[in-house]
Amino acid sequence: MKKLYKSLLMGLVVALPMAFTACEDDNDSNPTLSLPQSFVLNTPEFAANNVYDLPKSASVNLTTTQPDYGGWPAAVIYATQMSLTGEDDSWVELGTTSTSAQVKVNNNELNNAVLDAYRSSHDDADPEGPLAVFLRLRAYLSNSTVNLGEVYSNSVQINVLAYDPPVELSLPTALYVCGNSIGEAWKTWKPLAPVYGKEGRFYTLIYNGGDGFKWGTKPEEWLGYDRIKTFDIQVDGLEVTASSDGNIVFSKAGWYTLEFIAKIVGIEVQYTLVVAPGQAAVRGAAAGGDWDNDHLMTAPAGKGEWTYDVDGSGELRAFIVVPGEEWWRTEFTLFNGELYWRVVDIPNNWAEDLGSEYSVTVSTGKKLVINFDDNTGRVE
Repeated sequence: MKKLYKSLLMGLVVALPMAFTACEDDNDSNPTLSLPQSFVLNTPEFAANNVYDLPKSASVNLTTTQPDYGGWPAAVIYATQMSLTGEDDSWVELGTTSTSAQVKVNNNELNNAVLDAYRSSHDDADPEGPLAVFLRLRAYLSNSTVNLGEVYSNSVQINVLAYDPPVELSLPTALYVCGNSIGEAWKTWKPLAPVYGKEGRFYTLIYNGGDGFKWGTKPEEWLGYDRIKTFDIQVDGLEVTASSDGNIVFSKAGWYTLEFIAKIVGIEVQYTLVVAPGQAAVRGAAAGGDWDNDHLMTAPAGKGEWTYDVDGSGELRAFIVVPGEEWWRTEFTLFNGELYWRVVDIPNNWAEDLGSEYSVTVSTGKKLVINFDDNTGRVE
């Protein structure tokens, strides 16, 4: 929006003859366009003691009477203008116009105009508390490309609260962790897998050497301890604290399962971090046909490869053990040597429901080898 300056109607001094004359001998009966000096904009009722909470409140409604263009009815357009000071060179015009003398101001446009004007004169600071603003109307005749009949009303003062409207919140669609013991120290942003069928939940298995890590909804976001609303610690004797630079720090080294649970509370997304013992397991054919119990993989002493000695023949069904989640919600397979997390419905098996290239067939005597640090694996 640009600052507006009152335009001059060239050649118009007191009155303009209308373009629709009939014949030379009846000009006295033809209306002429008189340009008034101004017209009256009424002060909204209770304006002095009322505060319009923009853009939450009902619209600001203005009432006026049509400018007197010579005593004949005219098709008039009204544009609303705003100023913080009322000075001649400070008026900003809103985009929405009205053809009615009862003008309903677009509150979002007014809110944005107030914020822009205030920030430009206050080093980009936002107003705090109620703010007095001035409104006036610019009237002109319709079907005019030169603002024919342009005239300005008096100004009225109202009080408003202006602010950036909150962004519509949504749950995150991705989550990452980065730390001293994750991949390449403080460079690798390890993606978490989504819990299948549960929006806003993500999990992973990491080694933590008793040092810290940060997290984010995207790489390089660097969120820390203070952005976690609740810590659910399910490891005996483990203390989770914040370092001086905000890292999430574990009191002892080891493998840990992490689950981030996001939920929208009021006007913010809040996060719970579940910290559980690091465990991965298999069920089904590779576990001797046992579908009811977790057959745990063997964890390395530090960063390294997890292993499982296969006890049966058939399709591999492996997963990270996340407390409170069904095993099939945190399942993975191997695809081109990398871990592929379950993100689709698998009512039968990987081969039938996703494709043979996503299905890993194992047999007794084989060994499953997984590196959860870089999410790779193989059967040997």
